Amino acid sequence: MKWAMMTANYVAEELDYSISQGWTKGGDWGNCHTVTVEAYQGKSFKEKFERLIDRTKQMGFDNIELWSAHLDPSVANLNMIDEARAILEKHAVNIISYYAVGFDRTDYTEDDIRRNFIIAKELGVPMITQTIINQNAPIIRSLAEEYEMKIGWENHPEKSANEIISHIKPYYPQISSTLDTGWLGTYHCNASQVIRELKDHLLHIHLKDVKAVGEHDSCTLGDGIVDIKGVLETLKEINYQGNITVEHEPHNYDPTDDLKESLSRLKTWSTEIENRTEV
Repeated sequence: MKWAMMTANYVAEELDYSISQGWTKGGDWGNCHTVTVEAYQGKSFKEKFERLIDRTKQMGFDNIELWSAHLDPSVANLNMIDEARAILEKHAVNIISYYAVGFDRTDYTEDDIRRNFIIAKELGVPMITQTIINQNAPIIRSLAEEYEMKIGWENHPEKSANEIISHIKPYYPQISSTLDTGWLGTYHCNASQVIRELKDHLLHIHLKDVKAVGEHDSCTLGDGIVDIKGVLETLKEINYQGNITVEHEPHNYDPTDDLKESLSRLKTWSTEIENRTEV
């Protein structure tokens, strides 16, 4: 199992963490995306992307899930892709997934959506994740077949395994589940129970903790209301063979120290679970 750092953890960085409201209270994720895309263009791309990857490595992560704003399909070119590959190779960091843009938008055409697949394929990424709206699901399934790409439909409003399965079932196995534990916490759902019920459709995990039911303010893993250690135990129980992306996307402060602590805790908990299993 690989731990990956979601680069969208730095969603608010280009606005200097000046967003006064959380994501469920008016914080503008879309504006953060736009500003980040603008910052990661042209001559600035190589310097900014290398800083992002170097910081990731310094935190202890060898893998990332690449948020589209850091290499956006609308502006990315072959030179940027080549620079990204070289930087990743230099720092020995792998991309396990590409977090797309537009899968959840009504204004994106098939050509717009296709650009995500082109970027992912050029980067050698085996999987794309994102929330999906129903009208785009058939297009995404078709493109997944064409590009031989795995797709993980991330839950946001869904509150049960049955609800998640009902969305992906018509498009399975091209589209499976990327389970976000933080959104389950927001809706006061038992993440471990959902994982057990979802195990045959589970592609990927976005491991996130949140501070309170009804809100979506993330925090260091283990400091919130989601039973993160219990999730790891359940993944072991069902023999989960996928990878895990660590998510923590604060709107008003740099999450680096929290992410380092989260990774440290994950390694400790995983070792404890493995040792207990062996006994």
